[in-house]
Amino acid sequence: MNNINGNMYQKNILRAFQISRISDWAIAGILLLIGFAAVALHARLKTPLHIPGHHGLEFMALFMAGKFVSRYKYSMTISAMGASIFALMPFLSFGNPFMPLTFLLPGIIADFVFNRNEKQNYFFIAIAGGLAYASIPISRELLMFFTGYPFGSLLIGLIYPFSTHFIFGAVGSVLGALIIKKTIRK
Repeated sequence: MNNINGNMYQKNILRAFQISRISDWAIAGILLLIGFAAVALHARLKTPLHIPGHHGLEFMALFMAGKFVSRYKYSMTISAMGASIFALMPFLSFGNPFMPLTFLLPGIIADFVFNRNEKQNYFFIAIAGGLAYASIPISRELLMFFTGYPFGSLLIGLIYPFSTHFIFGAVGSVLGALIIKKTIRK
């Protein structure tokens, strides 16, 4: 396809994905695969950092990348659904029956925050991503209160896990947005 000057547009898979040259089902499938990838990385990268929320880097970077390459309003929720479905697989051995629920919340919250505000600067992305990923220790605290299921990171309190989840989620979100925005502009 030619532009006004008669030159061909530069073809790029990310631009094709954003312009919707791929069918809607394929886009939804890619978003689900992003959720699968986030959980696979979480299961594979069991690094002994002993810092709650350190997987927020890859988790939110992948989710935010999916948000910026797709045109769906609820793209992070679709990715979170993929993460929740994949977290149900017994071979991942998370040992936490509530893991699918806690993987679902960041996507829903991030989409809710993003859909309320059209401002897309990096500070807003960091706040939205940080709050979304910080929903994990809050949901675990509520689950611990109602079910009595012990979560190791919450035995020392809620402030430390909340702040570390927020920081890692914010950094991961900005990282994912930076990578996609720099790739699309080229």
